[in-house]
Amino acid sequence: MSEPRIPLVAPEEMNDEQRSLMNDTQAQLSLFQLLARHPEALRRLKATGSFANFETQIPARDRELMVLRISWKYQSEFEWGQHYAKAIEAGVTAQECEWVKQGPDAEGWDSWSKAILVATDGLLDEATVPDDAWAILRSRYSEEVMLELVIFLGHYTMVSMFANTFGLGVGPGKRSFDD
Repeated sequence: MSEPRIPLVAPEEMNDEQRSLMNDTQAQLSLFQLLARHPEALRRLKATGSFANFETQIPARDRELMVLRISWKYQSEFEWGQHYAKAIEAGVTAQECEWVKQGPDAEGWDSWSKAILVATDGLLDEATVPDDAWAILRSRYSEEVMLELVIFLGHYTMVSMFANTFGLGVGPGKRSFDD
């Protein structure tokens, strides 16, 4: 899509309620500008997003591998662009970012990273974590973290669906799949 399906609310056009739901950085993001049209939905998305990003016990590298894989599988360049630099900061290499596109069968993955990707693909494709990935993840993750993993994946699946459905595209200055 060349432009969003629903007009975004520019920061300078936001009313007091809309502005109260986001900080200045968030107000610049097309996702928040879109959801400003439905403040209650924005409140709910922010609640799961806050948990997924700031309160989960899932290590940052594992989270970012999952987000990149979700982004690739759903072809959400918006989400890929939002998380590529975060993945690098979390210790995912540029080569590994390319491997994410190939999935868990790409040459070079260690067994842990492969299990993260198998779990992600399993949840996206079959709505479950395959037994082999489950066993590996449970060797390090508590029951709580396994619950968080499904919540985390659900959140970023939803964000990718918003971005794709409403035509958000790659944000300014963000990396696309081809960069």
